[in-house]
Amino acid sequence: MNNTEKLKKIWNSPRLFIESFMKIPDKNQNIVQFKLNPMQRDYIENMDTYNIILKARQGGMSVANCGLALYYAITTPNTDCLMLSHTDESTRKIFNKLKTMYGLLPDVLKPKLKRNNRQELAFENGSTISCHTMGKKDVGRGSTLKFIHISEFAFVGEQAERQLLSLEQALASNGHLTIETTANGLNFFHNLYQKAKNKENAYKCFFYNYIDTACMFQDEYIKYKRIFKNINGRDLKKEDLTDEEKQLMKDYKGMTLDIITWRRLKIANSSGDQFNQEFPITDDVAFVSSGAGVFYNTRVAENIRYLKKDNYLKLNNLVKDLPIELRKFYGKSFFIYKNFKSNTKYFIGVDSGEGIGKDYSTVVVFDEDGEEVAMFKNNKIKPFEYAEIVNYIGHYFNKGILVVERASAGHTIIEKLRYEYKYMNMLKYKTYDARGKKKTKVGFETSSKSKGLIINNFREMFETGNIKLNSKETLEEMKVFEVKENGSMGAMQGYHDDLVMATAMALEGLKQGTYYIW
Repeated sequence: MNNTEKLKKIWNSPRLFIESFMKIPDKNQNIVQFKLNPMQRDYIENMDTYNIILKARQGGMSVANCGLALYYAITTPNTDCLMLSHTDESTRKIFNKLKTMYGLLPDVLKPKLKRNNRQELAFENGSTISCHTMGKKDVGRGSTLKFIHISEFAFVGEQAERQLLSLEQALASNGHLTIETTANGLNFFHNLYQKAKNKENAYKCFFYNYIDTACMFQDEYIKYKRIFKNINGRDLKKEDLTDEEKQLMKDYKGMTLDIITWRRLKIANSSGDQFNQEFPITDDVAFVSSGAGVFYNTRVAENIRYLKKDNYLKLNNLVKDLPIELRKFYGKSFFIYKNFKSNTKYFIGVDSGEGIGKDYSTVVVFDEDGEEVAMFKNNKIKPFEYAEIVNYIGHYFNKGILVVERASAGHTIIEKLRYEYKYMNMLKYKTYDARGKKKTKVGFETSSKSKGLIINNFREMFETGNIKLNSKETLEEMKVFEVKENGSMGAMQGYHDDLVMATAMALEGLKQGTYYIW
């Protein structure tokens, strides 16, 4: 490969261009060649049109995006790039990094400046790089942008959703938009990230934990190791580790005693929740609820962390064949986590949606030992079709007892199950008419009082370790289930609680222990 071919290869590669021609100040303010760390390299080599990044703090993501903005501005004349952050101070810091990196470029590559003010670098080749604070006004409207970088998006505030939509419209057809941030509770960013993670929107999802950025903290690890030794008279040893720390050492390649020492002292200086938000080890522990959450968030996150990916049984591992009516949903809307047993009682919670793409119709199945064995979740299926699905699930699990919420489409489900499918093992409740005469009705009548009772029962059984949850979707809903200002309970705005309610009803059936043999 001759020099011309080498230059062409570098020119067409953001990674090679940055590492070949750009310099940055290191943490000691020494000017060094910009060698991308593993996180930066992975992001740049795998970025898509729309990118969303949840990360641990201070890993060097903003400087990598400054490098990308300069790359596009230099290699593609007449290109506009936009860099945004959540505060004026943060925006100013990013712009200063950008100007420093521009100033350190080789003269032969450095485009001449046409304009250099507090918010913009404009080059004589027609390209511009602008830096603004997101939230103050609509930025980017009317523009066609090659590259958009939004730093600390989770901290932008209420206007985040509206402004993001405007920015998406301004992106060029061959452009790139990157959102990167540490977590900040359960907000619009959390919702957007979860959808990206589940492949429910256009964004490509990236997560980088504090092991991925460990190379940026070597001096800090040494400092905290010294502090620990000053306090304890010796370094941390393997025999000093807690069970949680031992598990971290086992689960994460690159985890060392020095990092554990740093982590332990960081948590001691703040709290476990705060550390997990700033320096998450998994994306599940990063999101800490700032509201009045019903379930203990740390325990929920720990449960999610230990769930294996795709932990449901494969079709060929089921000991009992699924009817074709359930088979078509398996692995998409219907999951079985533990095989059916012929001598076991099953308790089945049923929450019904309208089948119009909003609230979900959900079924959660528990065995008599308190383990979740199956879950169904679908928001497209119509109530009359859903009754058939519930009937098949009930029969599959030993004609288990159905606890069906009567609200919404629940009346339709109950009527079809009872009178069309002749399903007899259904929980009943007592009520009294105006004359004081007792009546028994099928289903579960949800009121503010009864809802509080079954949710508190669910919470107690979960937090005392009397049940085992296998559905990650249920655990995710538990994270956003809160007590409202008026005292009611439900999902935060923009989220769902259908699996939480189905689980609570299944556990109410388990608690009552009623079982009709037919």
